[in-house]
Amino acid sequence: MFQHITQWLLESIRSHGIAAVLVGVAIETIIVPIPSPLILMAAGFILIQTTSFISALITATGIAILASLAQTLGSYFLYGLAYFGGKPLLQKSEKWHGVSWKEIEMFQKKFGKGRREEIMLFILRALPIIPLSIVSGVAGIIKIRLRRYTLFTLLGTIPRNLFLAMLGWELQELYYKYAQKIDSLETIMSIFLLLMIFAYLLLHKYKILWKIRKKILS
Repeated sequence: MFQHITQWLLESIRSHGIAAVLVGVAIETIIVPIPSPLILMAAGFILIQTTSFISALITATGIAILASLAQTLGSYFLYGLAYFGGKPLLQKSEKWHGVSWKEIEMFQKKFGKGRREEIMLFILRALPIIPLSIVSGVAGIIKIRLRRYTLFTLLGTIPRNLFLAMLGWELQELYYKYAQKIDSLETIMSIFLLLMIFAYLLLHKYKILWKIRKKILS
């Protein structure tokens, strides 16, 4: 399946250039039908036609900035869905996970102090192995302000995209093998994050965390 996606993406970028890259990354942030690293690495391989590192870096920077704009716009869908739909969904399912909206608000207040919110969002966006869609959903649930969300999503995805585009240029024909490996790491990270959330909800629901904390402090 990965090879079919690779071939389709290569043909699209060769035919439509940067437009295919922008559409691809925007869609990927919404429904994740395409391996995330593949798009930018393919763009670096196909669109950067130079042997000069400086020239390649300049072209890759342009690709990264445009792709980041498309990713930021695409991420609004999940962010908005979680921002406006997260509260009623969590409240309706509270009996299953045991986390109240008041606790979410307390976490939001604590998480949003100072510059921690912006720094964390920037780091999560910049790391190539962290799924963009999950970060968008969590940011919406804890209601990071739109202005901050937009700015640090944009700033965080630029180094991520620049790294992937330059990697695709450097690796040339071998880029798809490494894109597959990075995508596998991203998939593993997605599963790990979901398992961590599920484990936290179970521990919270059955008050295991409270019992552990009480035992440690007693």
